[in-house]
Amino acid sequence: RVVELKFTYQTSRDSLRHMQDQVSRIFASAALYINSDASDGLKYEQLYNFLMERSDYQIETSITPAYSLLSHGVGDSEAFAMVYAAMCRQAGLNCQIVSGTREGEPRYWNLIQENGVYYHLDLLQSSDAGHFRKMTEAEMQGYVWDYSAYTGEEAE
Repeated sequence: RVVELKFTYQTSRDSLRHMQDQVSRIFASAALYINSDASDGLKYEQLYNFLMERSDYQIETSITPAYSLLSHGVGDSEAFAMVYAAMCRQAGLNCQIVSGTREGEPRYWNLIQENGVYYHLDLLQSSDAGHFRKMTEAEMQGYVWDYSAYTGEEAE
């Protein structure tokens, strides 16, 4: 043997399975929450409402971002963007996670597609405003990201 790697996890296999079951149940609830006959735009908003209405969120970083966000209401912008993107994909919606900065601070948000047009959605900024707010590239004041890393033409 040249190299032998041994991994040790802080959480037991049974605990990880339990966590997976909890998250799976929440994702199943999200799928039931949206109206399958609704437009894509309404589905994006319904998933936003499902996620944001679950609890009062505390903005913190966690070693289990999706689980901590869904089970304990604790997450950072990356956790929100990851969970929202996964819920959108499960619903058959186009949703990417964008990595960049907002006012010089690291930030994650989503890029969604509605009727062939791409919009940015920062869940944490939307929650500050109290409503679902998709933004065009021109409205992304204070945000910086690698434009070439993300697909689609932005809305005018």
